[in-house]
Amino acid sequence: MKRTILALLTLAPCAVFAQDPAQPAPASPAPAAVEAANSNPTPSSEYSRGSLLDGYESLSTFLGEIDAFLASQGTPTEATAGEPLSLTAETCVQMALTQNAKAFVAQDDVDAAKARIGQARSAMLPQLSGSMGFAHTELNIRTGSSALGSMGGSSLGGGFGGGFGGGLGGGFIGGGQQGQGIIGSGVLLRGAIFLVARSVITNRLTDKAMEVPDVIREDKVSLDQVLYAGGQIKAAMKAAKFLAESQEWQKEVTLAELEFEAKKAYYDAATSEALVRVAEASVRTFERNRSDAQQMFDVGMTSSFEVLRAETEMGSRKATLVEANNVKRLAQANLRRIIAVPQNTPVALATKLDWQPATPNLDELVKYANEHRPEILALKKGIEAAKQDIARVRGQFKPQVGANIQWKNTDNGGSSAPDGWTFNVGIQQDFYKGGKRKYDVAEAKARLSSIEHQLEDVEQLIELDVTQALIQIKDSMAKISSENGTRKLAEEGLRLAELRFQEGVGTQGDTLDAELALTNAETALVQAMRDFAIANASLERAIGKSWSKADPEGAPVTGHTQNGEPAK
Repeated sequence: MKRTILALLTLAPCAVFAQDPAQPAPASPAPAAVEAANSNPTPSSEYSRGSLLDGYESLSTFLGEIDAFLASQGTPTEATAGEPLSLTAETCVQMALTQNAKAFVAQDDVDAAKARIGQARSAMLPQLSGSMGFAHTELNIRTGSSALGSMGGSSLGGGFGGGFGGGLGGGFIGGGQQGQGIIGSGVLLRGAIFLVARSVITNRLTDKAMEVPDVIREDKVSLDQVLYAGGQIKAAMKAAKFLAESQEWQKEVTLAELEFEAKKAYYDAATSEALVRVAEASVRTFERNRSDAQQMFDVGMTSSFEVLRAETEMGSRKATLVEANNVKRLAQANLRRIIAVPQNTPVALATKLDWQPATPNLDELVKYANEHRPEILALKKGIEAAKQDIARVRGQFKPQVGANIQWKNTDNGGSSAPDGWTFNVGIQQDFYKGGKRKYDVAEAKARLSSIEHQLEDVEQLIELDVTQALIQIKDSMAKISSENGTRKLAEEGLRLAELRFQEGVGTQGDTLDAELALTNAETALVQAMRDFAIANASLERAIGKSWSKADPEGAPVTGHTQNGEPAK
């Protein structure tokens, strides 16, 4: 048995290397092929990743022109004038509330609302007016000759033709006796003369009486006083007063929003400066890494790939620094706009923390917000104004009483336009106006209901604002703690990576990765601190607290600090 196994083991190599006699023997490899196989092999088809320039015409020329233009422009700088303006968060808030145009617009709206109170009051005061007018009138009237001709055709014709002719005819023809005819003719002659004289005198008097002057002047002074208007005037005055008070609270809404914008702009500007410092530190670190890689390449301790990688990462860090500087410039420009200073004013931000951790109670914050939030107070005044508006429109159903005193003088008016004083007292009652008054009342009630529902909605939104601000504060504090721990670990990791690289046991990639981790950790920490500050500012905005006013008794304590102490 042992011999059989030994024989099989002896024949196994022969079986492996035995060939079929029918198969031709393979040719031995050429010496050139063996040498090529031992060297670095070259693939049959060269690998190509592709380039950004593929498919774009003249893109390389365009990129070159961009580089040349930036090189000719140099580093962009802001044109500033004067000494830097030292700013803190409190200073920015104060400047925004006193210099921003929104504050002046809000005050103008308050002044306009107060003026409407006087407009409503003017309706109950006496209304004095005066007027003077001139009138020219031309009339078509009969002249004296036409009146005389008319009378001559009737009286004289009838008198002479009837009386005189009849008298003569009666005397000489039908009278019988001659004496009687002569006496009758004398009487008739005297009557005719009397009629002619009376006609002439009457025509002259008529022309004098009907004479009209060319121009008539009328002077008039009138005094009107409303004695009773159904309560409409008093209701309008009260409504205007409540609306003015509501507008004052609307001004507080504008100022609160402006204060929050000033805080946010300040913290954004401070954050942008911190991110610039982080980017600058990252660039310095990558420059040092590139220098170390170059030195190690010069002595043959590393390949050129490590140098190229360090230069590539350094270029990326420089681009990040340019972006951070641009963000800083935009943030400072927005801050100058809010505090209303010229854009060429240099600013210097104080690097201090304005907040500390606090644990306020949600229910207390919501209760305080419902009592002090200016939006709620403005709506409550609006409700009072809407109630008075209902009383005003209901006054249309009541009678109105008024008095009038008038003095009038008409020059050349004659007896047809008497002069002097006129005293009037009247009452007016509208019985039916097509249902307009009923619908006016319905509209006023609908406006009141709308404002009441707005108040309910705002109260719910305020509770949401307070809750959201508290959640953001807790979230940002957790991020600050986490990112601070990450930053410490990244600092230690970078120290070890640099030490390993200098001793030759680490790679350049390890150092670059450690530096990138530290940069990301510092950036995240700065962002978390900014979020914490803005979350606290949002909480104060949500509950109606302001840095420009002293807190009332019993106000909840927030995280704002002054000189390191909690703000009072």
